[in-house]
Amino acid sequence: MKILSILLAAVLLFPTGQIKKPVKYIALTFDDGPHPEYTPQILKILYEKGAAATFFVVGENAERYPELVRAEFDLGFEIGNHTFSHLRTNEKSAGALYDEIKKADGIISEITGEKPTLFRPPEGRHNNKTDEIIKKAGKKTVLWTIDTRDWAHTDKYKIIENIKNNVNNGSVILFHDYIVPPSPTPDVLREILPYLKERGYEFVTVTELLRHKADIGGVSSFFIG
Repeated sequence: MKILSILLAAVLLFPTGQIKKPVKYIALTFDDGPHPEYTPQILKILYEKGAAATFFVVGENAERYPELVRAEFDLGFEIGNHTFSHLRTNEKSAGALYDEIKKADGIISEITGEKPTLFRPPEGRHNNKTDEIIKKAGKKTVLWTIDTRDWAHTDKYKIIENIKNNVNNGSVILFHDYIVPPSPTPDVLREILPYLKERGYEFVTVTELLRHKADIGGVSSFFIG
């Protein structure tokens, strides 16, 4: 009788007879921008595909192209801090790192009206010392689980294969929107986003992904709190 009740409830909830599959969450992230050529292309693709994303912007690039950061923000994408000058965080003094984060914060908040809460260290370089400075600056450090190496002009088919072979619920994919031309990233996005969507992935910002950490079995592989 109990089994019959469960089946009846399922039919009422899903009248088509299809049991709804659990959602799988994925975060697309873009570093180093904005870039005058590639950022607009990427924004257009993301918007057309209905995909959320997080952009970790470099302060001096944001200062140079404020209209692109504003476009990211106005389209509902998340903005993170990637230092002012893309310095290697573990090779500078604590004071220099703190100043770089705060300087980038000031530029971003002047453009968007909001101060970023997320930080990604350039090249993922960090240690216990830098982690403490980042916390002092009021930031959560975000790394990644899949590195596309798009910045190295990796062949687009290799990038796509890398993502297909390694993606899972809770993945954080590292792309770049500022790359010395030519960039494979727009072409990769055009192909991989429909593929992931068809397989039940929902694209969310990093902050949204953190909210779903209970559903994805934790976030220790990409997040340093």
